[in-house]
Amino acid sequence: MTKAKQGSSRKQLLIDPPFQLRFMAWMGGLAVLVLLLMHGAHAWFFKNLREQAELAGVPSQHVFYRFIRDRQAEMNAITLVTFIAVVVFVAVIGLILSHKIAGPIHRLKSHLANVPQDGDAKRLEFREGDYFLEIPEAYNLRFDQGKTLDDGLPAHKAR
Repeated sequence: MTKAKQGSSRKQLLIDPPFQLRFMAWMGGLAVLVLLLMHGAHAWFFKNLREQAELAGVPSQHVFYRFIRDRQAEMNAITLVTFIAVVVFVAVIGLILSHKIAGPIHRLKSHLANVPQDGDAKRLEFREGDYFLEIPEAYNLRFDQGKTLDDGLPAHKAR
């Protein structure tokens, strides 16, 4: 494989950084919101447990309150570890999903930008696993029918 070929096959993680970072921020924000709601639910649960113990007449110095406090501290630690794991997971999934969205759009823009320069229309192809695979199908259907493109250049048959 030539060096030019190797360089072109390298995967660029951020194809459209403004879109991808905004997409990942939204996903991360939703994950943080869910985790904060769960943390609030845990705090509410332990608060109610303490209140029920008080209503039942458990003395304020009873070991049960320390037990509740310790279990709440454990739950807070579990929530923190879960938070870190979810943030990493959401960042990776957000990057993958945004790449599958931004990649095809970038490819389409590049393809259309090169049509007038080349003077020769070529078939449009997206990577396997990308989203919007119906776009190259529709473009190539028109291409295969030999119709002219919107800029007036004649489309040529497939390579």
